[in-house]
Formats: sequence, structure tokens, C-alpha cells
Amino acid sequence: MKQIDCIITAAGLSSRMGQWKMMLPWQGGTILDASIKNALQFCSRIILVTGFRGEALRQRYGGHPQITLVHNAEYQQGLFSSVRAGARRVTSEHCFITHGDLPCLHPAIFRTLWPLRDAGAILPQYQGTPGHPILVASAHLQRLLRQSHAASVRKLLLSDRHRFLEMNYPEIIFDIDTPADFIRLGEKQASRSG
Repeated sequence: MKQIDCIITAAGLSSRMGQWKMMLPWQGGTILDASIKNALQFCSRIILVTGFRGEALRQRYGGHPQITLVHNAEYQQGLFSSVRAGARRVTSEHCFITHGDLPCLHPAIFRTLWPLRDAGAILPQYQGTPGHPILVASAHLQRLLRQSHAASVRKLLLSDRHRFLEMNYPEIIFDIDTPADFIRLGEKQASRSG
């Protein structure tokens, strides 16, 4: 099996949700369980970046053979610091970057992106809205992270070799940030099963 790493960030405070969103119930598990399971249907290893409530995530996922846990002690500095922490552990030639609050990223999305990999970054979007997972050459990512302290990972990737990919998958922009998002997630599931 080809080595394909996927950085999944799960370090944030979930301030817009009002409660810790990673462990919200979803499909017999949690939102983060679903995000990891989906990625592992294509990727060989998850680099799970923890921060807030990191010990709870270590207890839940620490024994999983395909998950490498990385604790970002600087998680309150934001997402950039979590991606930098995760990128240090990447060993595959290319890697995906996504977040733990995107539980609907099905394997076809990863499969569609993978053959298009190049020496830069591929930034998926849906109807012009930026989405995930991002696919990036690991050497390119490491070099950019060493050279810059950009305001965001996206700005960092846009500063150098990249291309956009319009994808007909609304799931790539469906992150669960607010209670309204979580309600929509439940409605989406109900319409699928109904």
C-alpha cells in the first residue's frame, strides 16, 4: 500500500460551537471519528494534531496503528501552528491537509485529487468557495513553513506554486463550526436515510 499521510487538525477550542465539537455524536461515533474513518479509506496514516482537550484525544486514538498523535502546545495561536506541528511528522512525498470537523469528506474526494498531485499545492473549491482536503507536496509545504509565518495556511500556499481545482462535491466546504451547522448535518443524514 502506498504511503499517504493526511494531517487532520483537531486542536481548536470550538468557540463558535459553544461546546467541544470533535466529540459531538455522529453516525454511531463522533464527528472526528467520521473524519478520520473517511480519510483512512484512502490515506495510509493520519497525523492527528491535538491541542485543547488533547489528553481525551490521546486516550481515544492513542492505540490506533494508523494514527500518529501530535500535540500542539501552541494551539491557541491558531490553525497555522497546528499544521506546522503536523507537517513535521509527514513522511510521504505528498500529503493531505484537512480538519476534524469535516465528517463528510468521502473517499472519492481523496481519489479525485490524488492523481493530480504535483510539486506544489492543489486547493479544492466548490462553486468558488475554498474547501478541503488540500493536497500538497511535502517538501514544498516544509519549505514554505520554514520560510514564513503567514496569517493562514491558505495564504501561505497561495504565496507560491499552487492551483485551484473546482470540484462538484459540496462536502468539501461542509465544516461543522456552529450549532446551526450541526443541525444541518443531522438533516443531511436524515434525508439520506429517508
